[in-house]
Amino acid sequence: MHAAFTHPALWKLNSIQETYAGTWCYHPGSNPTYFLACTNDTLAASLDNHLRNNFGPGLSIAYYDPKDGTALGGAGWANWAAVPLPIVVCMSGRVEGLENTFSTACRFTVTDNDHELPSSHNEECIVNRSQARVTDGCYTPPSRRPWFRLDDSTSNVLTVIGLIVALPVFGLCRWYLARRARQQAQMAGGQGIPLVSVGRGVGSG
Repeated sequence: MHAAFTHPALWKLNSIQETYAGTWCYHPGSNPTYFLACTNDTLAASLDNHLRNNFGPGLSIAYYDPKDGTALGGAGWANWAAVPLPIVVCMSGRVEGLENTFSTACRFTVTDNDHELPSSHNEECIVNRSQARVTDGCYTPPSRRPWFRLDDSTSNVLTVIGLIVALPVFGLCRWYLARRARQQAQMAGGQGIPLVSVGRGVGSG
């Protein structure tokens, strides 16, 4: 076993092909609305790690340890004796013919070049999402606006916006409380005047 993928492969409409640079890439060709929900916790953990893609060089095809979902290597990983089988392979790519539609699949695997084996797809997760970061050149994930990234700068912006929104509300609350206090004082004063007048009348008689 020299590499996880040594020749192009096709399963239904989803293919694995090698680029001129020698990189193996996943090319999903299925219906862009097609997905398979994860019913296996192991696959779900690996899928989550693969979509976030916080490790290493940002691989679109990667193998994962089923014990904890950590990455083992990319499409050329071949150290099958390092971990118990089966392991997990996850693949992401842009749907063929569609500019901004992506698909990611995760499944169990026990051998190289098994993409064409029907048994390899018995338990599989498929979502219509791209990874957050890809650097192997297989595809370009959609750009994400900094506004939606929960980093420090975005948190500061959200804090300022929150204060801007909160100040008028705080001022309105203060105005309402002050107005209510004046009304209560006027009502108390109005009720007290007759009582004082009666008291003085009794005393003067």
